[in-house]
Amino acid sequence: MAAETKPHFRSEYHYRQQYYASFLHGPIDPHAAEVMKIMGSKTYKAIVVFPEAVPWEPLQRPQQLLKEFAGRGYLCFFCDPTGEPFQLREAEPNLFVVNGEAYLIPALRSQSVIVLCTWLMQMAWADLLPHKVLWYDVLDALEFFSLYDGNMLEKHRQTAAQADIVTYSAKSLQRYVKERSDALYLPNAARIEDFGMPQPFIPGDMAPFVAAGSPVIGYFGAVEEWFDDELVLELARRRPEWQFVIIGKPGISKDKLDAPNIHLLGMKPYHQLAHYGSWFQAAMIPFRVNETTNSVSPVKFFEYAALGLPVVSTPLLELTAYQTDILRLAEGADEFEAALASVLAPEFAAVAGREGVRFAAGHQWSERTDQAERLLEECQSAWKAYANYNPAGKAAVMTVTFLDYEGEKFYNGGAERYLTDLHRLLEQQGVPLTVYQYGHDTWLRRVRGIDVVSLSRGGQHAKQYTIPAVKTYNRLFQEQTAERSALTVYSAFFNAWPYETSGSGIGIIHGVSWDHPDCSYTDGSVFWETNRRFIEGARLCGTLVSVDTNSANWLQTVDYALGHTIKVIPNYVDTDEFTPRPDYDKPGSRIVILYPRRLYHARGLYLVLEVIDQILLKYPNVDFHFVGQGLDDDLRHVDLKRKRWSGRIKRYSLKLDDMPQAYRQADISLIPTLYSEGTSLSCLEAMASGNAVIATRVGGLTDLVIDGYNGLLIEPNAHALKQAICSLLDDPEKLVSFKQKATGVAEVFTKKRWIRQWTDIIASHWRGRADLSAAPGRSRLVEIWLTRLPSGRSAGQAIVSYLAGGDVVYVRVKDGKAYRSCSFGRLQWLDWDDPQHDEPDELIVEQGIEREFGRPVRTVAIGQGEWSIGADG
Repeated sequence: MAAETKPHFRSEYHYRQQYYASFLHGPIDPHAAEVMKIMGSKTYKAIVVFPEAVPWEPLQRPQQLLKEFAGRGYLCFFCDPTGEPFQLREAEPNLFVVNGEAYLIPALRSQSVIVLCTWLMQMAWADLLPHKVLWYDVLDALEFFSLYDGNMLEKHRQTAAQADIVTYSAKSLQRYVKERSDALYLPNAARIEDFGMPQPFIPGDMAPFVAAGSPVIGYFGAVEEWFDDELVLELARRRPEWQFVIIGKPGISKDKLDAPNIHLLGMKPYHQLAHYGSWFQAAMIPFRVNETTNSVSPVKFFEYAALGLPVVSTPLLELTAYQTDILRLAEGADEFEAALASVLAPEFAAVAGREGVRFAAGHQWSERTDQAERLLEECQSAWKAYANYNPAGKAAVMTVTFLDYEGEKFYNGGAERYLTDLHRLLEQQGVPLTVYQYGHDTWLRRVRGIDVVSLSRGGQHAKQYTIPAVKTYNRLFQEQTAERSALTVYSAFFNAWPYETSGSGIGIIHGVSWDHPDCSYTDGSVFWETNRRFIEGARLCGTLVSVDTNSANWLQTVDYALGHTIKVIPNYVDTDEFTPRPDYDKPGSRIVILYPRRLYHARGLYLVLEVIDQILLKYPNVDFHFVGQGLDDDLRHVDLKRKRWSGRIKRYSLKLDDMPQAYRQADISLIPTLYSEGTSLSCLEAMASGNAVIATRVGGLTDLVIDGYNGLLIEPNAHALKQAICSLLDDPEKLVSFKQKATGVAEVFTKKRWIRQWTDIIASHWRGRADLSAAPGRSRLVEIWLTRLPSGRSAGQAIVSYLAGGDVVYVRVKDGKAYRSCSFGRLQWLDWDDPQHDEPDELIVEQGIEREFGRPVRTVAIGQGEWSIGADG
């Protein structure tokens, strides 16, 4: 097996991979979009791809396996190396033949795909799919391939080691995968329904031989260098009364088979083979016997048997196990002639017809596919292939953060509440909403009924918010949702940049978020390049919804026409939920000043911390409450103050539904934003709850607070904040007046009004995309709690069954943080201590720990790798 190292394989591999990789940059190609549209229109268990290796015709092992998988509900792509322009045709339900495999890469890079690999050059394509399930199926001796060298041998070893499942078609090929004790011998087979007794039909080019009444000895398959033309020519010379019919594309000179009774009919479509074969009296496999052919399991043998034909073959090693009444092995012209003569005897035909069909019935592609599916179920790393997230019929929202980048912490800020309410509105219309966000790794979490999906595929980390990162995550969003989602929303709108091309996306402008401290321009070109993403992102959206007038006016200064297309829908408050306490306008013994926001610099946290000591020292009846979440460093600064003023400063976070209680116990709410602000939900909630508001004149806050009427608008600095707080604490009548007027102003910004306006926008998009308006509904969340990692086929069957049914599956393993990297799509591996953002629809726990759960559960008994899931208990 030793080989001289040559550059052929490596150079060809890198050339192909660079070409394929070029399809992963820039906007989604229209041909790739066509693939995505098909993915959105189909319901399937998993995706199986056979990259370019052999043509679709004649049908061989890979084609037959894909046909079987397609029949079982898998979406299958067979890549045909024709060199023709891109084409995608459905050969059978769920089985597509593709010309131009490169266009599959953008559609499948973000998916977990079962890649069937039989030729190592296919890995140049497959290695670009970071979450693939690799099925390495060894069909030939490595030395057989034209590019065989030391580099190919090394790639073989790497592929065999890394593959999720490994199979081989001939026993002699086991030597190539001996390091894999789990490699499965999976011989070839036949699809007997394709070779059953056809209707009486004589193909035109067969008619002369049938009419002559001479014995017809047939062959179908490749006519290449391994085909023993000398043997066949000698047989034809010896037996001129026999007609040798050869069906297949000749890869050798036709002159080598030049005899009056040898008939080269060329290649025939697979579905016609039975019509030809039914007129054969015998079939042959005249291969030269060598190391290459001794590693072959001829598919044609099983198909001959399905036709009920007696078979004569040269003594190929793989066929020795099948030497029965239907198969004769013969070496040399003398033995081959004698064997053919014997099987042409009338009494032999009846035996072959009966026994051949019986033999083929025991060697069917359906049974081989059963074995392959069992391997996939037994292999834990293969389960993810069934866990692809389906965006079809859902509203897809792209944002930067809803949870943190690890999928653990829910920020509970204004933008998150906005999307939560948008989800509720869409849910009432039967359309689930999915949030796609920047993230580390491929996590998915369900939060308050919303599926939150990390866009990361293949290891992207959102450590730095750079232009390359922005482009990467936008491209990943397009790959995961384009042509499939029923509605596309960008929150914020500039997330549409640079690759949104549908023209139908809805961009939400949550306020001017590009007014940060780094803004200091002395050059117009620098200004343009810095703000290009915001301007061009706005132009890419089909509809723009701004929460304030400030943003719309800013964009109008850059693009007058664009500014006039923006629909201003201010933020809102549920005035039935956020209500004042009964005595809100009566002076109390203590005054509570509330900071109801994310605790970080942009929201003015440090302005409050700068003045808090002076206020608390001057006013002994004042307390401060910080209600929100933040990063550890910011929280540390708050806690330092809290320790100094024990009992007078409180810091806590509440769930969204519990926020009204924070406002009801407060008298003054601080909205001291420094930058990046719209019409603050916190401001509106505070007003509706009867709080006097002190806000900076930043962003859309000027749309909500009328200075001196329902609150105070201040300059964004600590001195102004201190003066405003003192003015209210020193003037109780003004404080009460602001409280009363705040509730009246809040009535203008009701949630009901917001719902009506958004309903109109959504309706217009449904009309434009009626083909996608039927949504599948929200999938179930299934949680499985275990003390140890599951293994074995029964565990795989259970988990795959849930995934194939569309469920989201959390597998929580005690001390299982190391398994998180195995997560993908709807299959998430978690630790017992990982946060729980939503209640599961079904809870399954390992037998013995069920008492730790205060609700009905199903138990799973695990014994020697076998699972047994009980009924609800």
